[in-house]
Amino acid sequence: MRPAKLLAAALVAAAVTAPPAHAYEVDRDYDNDRTALAVVHPDGHWSGSDTALEPRPALSLSKLFLGYWVLYHGTDEEKDLVEEMISVSHDGYAQRLDRKYPDAIDEIAEDFELQETARYGAWGRTVTSAYDVASFVADILWDPRAKPLLDGMRDKPEVARDGFHQLFGAAELDHVEGVKTGWSDDRVSQTGSLSFGQIGDEVWVVAALTWGDAEENTEDVLDGINQVNDRAARPRRFQTDFWQPGDSVPIRFTELKLS
Repeated sequence: MRPAKLLAAALVAAAVTAPPAHAYEVDRDYDNDRTALAVVHPDGHWSGSDTALEPRPALSLSKLFLGYWVLYHGTDEEKDLVEEMISVSHDGYAQRLDRKYPDAIDEIAEDFELQETARYGAWGRTVTSAYDVASFVADILWDPRAKPLLDGMRDKPEVARDGFHQLFGAAELDHVEGVKTGWSDDRVSQTGSLSFGQIGDEVWVVAALTWGDAEENTEDVLDGINQVNDRAARPRRFQTDFWQPGDSVPIRFTELKLS
């Protein structure tokens, strides 16, 4: 499979001057290697910590890659599992889908050019970088086929299926619309969080991968992610006033072509 991604750069209708927007960025002074941080905007600009490109355990964030693949290639019954797999972080569904489609995660990594993302034998042993997973979600926000996955992120139940309190880290930021988090089996040694949302005209995706527990993930997100005055008069590539992530694109886009 080699989809032509929904590229924000291909959505140019006109060069529009954007007013100043208070967007999220990684603080330039953030230097805590414990948590890798990345903020990616769908028009391509991004900021990150020194470890933003470092491969780390993807944990349950790997379900985003798996779920997206299933929405294109799975049976109708399997597609119906994706929203709940994301919403409550259902390990059983992930195991079922990953066993049937062991190449799914690696195919997504190749298709979306995720350089640090790879599956090592099972979904739970996948690695990714903060930049990879944030840029992937930023890319699929425009794909109507991704709606069940994005709706699972929007659901945001406080407690996951295994009883873990999953609204931590990037979920604690303001203006969050959707969330996915992950944690190691021991619940303390590794955590990951990702959220997307919109501030004014700025759509953003934040990812945080931590060698530590949920409290440390949250602490580093709140310490390292700043809401800053974005560049005034920056060329804007799309209009978002009437669009929400997961909705159909308001202007023409290149259809995915799958073999």
